[in-house]
Amino acid sequence: MSKLVVKGQYLAPVTPFGRDGSLLLDDFAEVVGWHLECGVDGFLIAGDNGEAWALTPPELGQVVATAAETVKGRAPIFAGTSAITAAETISLSEIAAEAGADGLCLTPQSYLLNATLAEVAARYGAVAKAVPLPIMVYNNPARTGVNVTPDILAAICDVAPVVAVKEATGDFVHLTKIIEAFGDRIGVLAGSGHYIVPALELGAAGYLSTAPELFGARARSLMELDKLSATEKRDLHFRITRIFEVLMWTGTRPAAYKAAINMIGLPGGYPREPIEPLSPAEEKTVRGVLDECGVFEEAEVRRRAS
Repeated sequence: MSKLVVKGQYLAPVTPFGRDGSLLLDDFAEVVGWHLECGVDGFLIAGDNGEAWALTPPELGQVVATAAETVKGRAPIFAGTSAITAAETISLSEIAAEAGADGLCLTPQSYLLNATLAEVAARYGAVAKAVPLPIMVYNNPARTGVNVTPDILAAICDVAPVVAVKEATGDFVHLTKIIEAFGDRIGVLAGSGHYIVPALELGAAGYLSTAPELFGARARSLMELDKLSATEKRDLHFRITRIFEVLMWTGTRPAAYKAAINMIGLPGGYPREPIEPLSPAEEKTVRGVLDECGVFEEAEVRRRAS
């Protein structure tokens, strides 16, 4: 079996829920299908945007299976299966694998906050042994309390079939070190919107973040930066940064992102309890930034074509 090469625009779609918290699989299929039509290169199902923490194990299997049925092998599907213990992570990973995931996306164990290099590596090694799928390491210390340093990432790579890392520290110095040390070994994906453009310029394999996909097919220009002028790159970077910031810091994540998905005409649904939807004032703020950054121009093109 050839190694899965991770490169380009990866996306973590929302998981649409009804106002009552019900899982809306048809709406989820529509969201995934539209992103696929816009040219994304791969998916992370049940990521942060997908409210993985709110899904029951059977629901995880349902969303992964729905994504696999929608994508039909046209793009790789990673599934977020992280839990605190290795045993629970393995159980979720087995569900995802059975449902059709091509790979797993795993964070270090959360809640412990100061897990050692040996403990983190042991976790990845145990999952890899039990569920032999390609692994994307997700570094998000804001959520886990553990920063995947170059030394820790190297230790993980020694015990697991790592094909990519989603780097979401927000620390550009750290990202620079990861690209330098691992850029020729695995797919380094920029995980924070405000450094997608500079990361790609430095040689990152792609990105797995929030903001560019709202431009639809026009987001593909990020993977062809050599065709853009310096002024065009700056403009794109500034707009992505503004959108990323308003989506990350308005309401509780991913309420603002779900609102944005609804605003461009897709069925993003509601967040699940305990997250509340945005207030009317917050929605106005998000809509204003999306409008100023040109997002709705693409949405109008899509609606006229449908």
